[in-house]
Amino acid sequence: MTALTHRIDPATAPWLQEHDPFAALPADPDGLDGRGDVLLDEPTRAFLREHTAQLREEWDYLDWPTPDAVILGGHGMVPVHDDGVHVGLLPRRPLMRGHQEWDLVAARWRSELLTTPREDHRTYADTYLSYQCEDRLLSLPYIGAWSGYRTVRDVVLLTAVMDTVRRARLDARARHLVAHQVACLRGTRPAPWNWGRD
Repeated sequence: MTALTHRIDPATAPWLQEHDPFAALPADPDGLDGRGDVLLDEPTRAFLREHTAQLREEWDYLDWPTPDAVILGGHGMVPVHDDGVHVGLLPRRPLMRGHQEWDLVAARWRSELLTTPREDHRTYADTYLSYQCEDRLLSLPYIGAWSGYRTVRDVVLLTAVMDTVRRARLDARARHLVAHQVACLRGTRPAPWNWGRD
């Protein structure tokens, strides 16, 4: 699905929105729920502000190895029964115009969150590349070899953590999850994702 999406010529869909993962992130993590509730303590808010600013700067200077493409841009996909017989997949968010590396890094992060063996990354890459257009080939053995991988990976993770922060006012469990995820982001707790082999 990812590869087929990337094969869509962006010129055929000029109405697609440009992908900017920072557009959905608040300038100040304190006003996330629109009611002004203070969900995070000051050190946590300061860390998230600084971390976001640092990643934004790194993002602005990324050297993307492929041209603009149509991308999924979201965090995942949902199964949809389209005709009662076949199961199709639809993106949770509308398609966007951006760089295919975002989708590839997001897919790798999701698999590493489940500590998928490295061999599965190779299988995924082989399958993905077999659907590529020749003029859009990713000239890397796997997405983790790209020099911008760490930056995009950290932006993917930040957007996932901020999604959890948005839900923090719902209940105590969500607030506990925020505290845990931010601690993992800061490196003060062992992270559940497997990033030891970039």
